Amino acid sequence: MFDMKNYEYDSKHCRLEIGGENMVYHCHHYLTNLQRTVFDAEYMDGSGMIIGCAADATYYQLSNLCKDLSVEDSKLLAQDMYKTFGNGLIDLSAMDENGLELSTTKSVIVIAWDILFGKSKKPVDCYTTGYLAAAYAVIYKKELKNINAVQTQCMSMGANSNIHIISEGENNFPTYKKKGEYQFNDTPNPPSSWSGSELLTSMFKDVHKGLVGNEEGFIPAFGVYLVNNQSDYVNRIQFEFIKAVESYAGEYGKTLGGELLMEAGTACGFFTLGGLIASPEWNQAVKPHLKTKEDWIHAAVAVTNNMGWGYQVVTEISKDKMVFRNYNDFEDMSYMRMYGNSEDFTHWANSGGWYAVMPIIYHSDFIETGEMDQIELYKEVRKSKFGYKIKRTKGISNGDNYLEVEVAL
Repeated sequence: MFDMKNYEYDSKHCRLEIGGENMVYHCHHYLTNLQRTVFDAEYMDGSGMIIGCAADATYYQLSNLCKDLSVEDSKLLAQDMYKTFGNGLIDLSAMDENGLELSTTKSVIVIAWDILFGKSKKPVDCYTTGYLAAAYAVIYKKELKNINAVQTQCMSMGANSNIHIISEGENNFPTYKKKGEYQFNDTPNPPSSWSGSELLTSMFKDVHKGLVGNEEGFIPAFGVYLVNNQSDYVNRIQFEFIKAVESYAGEYGKTLGGELLMEAGTACGFFTLGGLIASPEWNQAVKPHLKTKEDWIHAAVAVTNNMGWGYQVVTEISKDKMVFRNYNDFEDMSYMRMYGNSEDFTHWANSGGWYAVMPIIYHSDFIETGEMDQIELYKEVRKSKFGYKIKRTKGISNGDNYLEVEVAL
């Protein structure tokens, strides 16, 4: 029922739109670090927040995709989409007008949590709970504000399976007001200063058609598990988290919250981008075009312009400083769609991701040896061993034409 090959990548805006939602690839390191950040703030209902963010994005998307489908076809589409995006496996055949009690043993977030953190004290498969709530509401034409959704059993806590119970009843997760349309900057994208950028971007244009869930519903690639997320899902978590910590701790909370979100983005950069440039696909298709260390960074930007992050270009690069710009940055696009313009910068994942590239390229011997201990290098960066600082100078939600970030000593 759902086939990624039916969707074409928007090369102008560097985005993949499915059912009215921009999609963005993230790795299991980013997703679990982001969720752990929210969970650790015990003064807020982190689980409810994540469930609500998942339900909101999924409800909007499935409402568009299932508009003319029967109940049974809608179930098939929803479970196929979940698998295709790399979340795992769900079976919606037992869902009816009264709801669903679903048991599953295939959950990417449980696998990721176990790899990074071990056992949990509470259920972690919040995305699936929100996804199921939205699927039930769409398929049986109910409002999200009237849905109760809970995970009662979790493999991350030692259970044999995850169990989610979805029903009509007292709502137990946040719901949000209707979103606007994406607001794109349609001025021409400036070309990269590196001659190989256009070639590499075009070579990987249809990568989303191959990066899909396997028979278990997972996308193991580049040494990580990838998930093709609704951009609004992960971004709303960030935005709502910042609002919550600011309401609790004022300006200090907002600053600290932003640093924590940047840390999740840095983890993504280390393990997704680091895995990308260490992959057999990179060695075969990209490495022959590279002569300098700067070429490696330009090439990583060119390839990831097919991952849903927006059109990115490096304007300055040396061992001491990198400046990158993003036209139609995925975080800014989501923020403006949900809340309008902002006085503060609203991008953390993108900034943290490219911050991670500098020590990988300039402070490891990976390019010479082909080997890299990502975990040890990541630990050194977290100790600020190399001295790089992130300075965000422009943001689209702040009224600028592009996002601009400096990573410099």
